[in-house]
Amino acid sequence: MKKVLMPTAILFISLVALTLACRSDVGESYYIFNRAPLEQVPYAELPLESVKPRGWLREQLVRAAEGLTGRLDEAYPQVVGPRNAWLGGDGDAWERGPYWLDGLLPLAYLLEDQALIAKANMWVEAVIGSRSDDGYFGPLRLEQEPEPESGLQKANGEDWWPHMVMLKVLQQHYSATGDGRVLDLMTGYFRYQLKHLPARPLNH
Repeated sequence: MKKVLMPTAILFISLVALTLACRSDVGESYYIFNRAPLEQVPYAELPLESVKPRGWLREQLVRAAEGLTGRLDEAYPQVVGPRNAWLGGDGDAWERGPYWLDGLLPLAYLLEDQALIAKANMWVEAVIGSRSDDGYFGPLRLEQEPEPESGLQKANGEDWWPHMVMLKVLQQHYSATGDGRVLDLMTGYFRYQLKHLPARPLNH
C-alpha cells in the first residue's frame, strides 16, 4: 500500500530542510549573524516574511486574522482600544497590549494583510514616537499612582517586563521592514536600563 505523508509531517520535513539550508556556512552571504563577540551558533533566523504559509497553515492564520488575533481591539476595546497607554492614552499600561501585538504583527506580515499591517503599525508608530531623550519609551512615567479602574492595569507602566515584550514586537517589525528607528530605540533603551537597573532591579 502506498504511504501518504500527512500535512504535519510535510510541514516538519519542510522546516527541517529550511533549517539545514540556513546553516551558517550556507547563509552567511545573505544574513549577517555570528558576529563577534556574540556566541557562535550554527543556524540563522530567517527574516519574518521569507517563508510564506500555504494550504492548511495559511487557513489557520486566516482564521486567526478573522478572529480575536486580528480583531481583539474590537472585542476588547477597554484594554487594547485607543485609551491604551502604549498608544499614549490613560488606560492599560502593562503587558496585555504588547502581548497582543506579538501575535498581530507577524500574522499581518505573513498574510500580507494591509489592513492588519496598518493596525499593527499604528502601535509601532506610537511606541517609537514615545521615545524620550534619556532612552525611555512606552507608557508615560507617572509621578503618583493613577486612580484604580476596574479591569485595567494602569500602574507600574515603567516595569521592565512589558517593555521586553514590546521590544520583541519591534524586532519583528524590523525583520519585516528594516526600519532603522528600531535600532536607535533599542540602543537608547538598553543604555537607559544600564543606568537604572542598579536602583530598580528586575524584581522591582
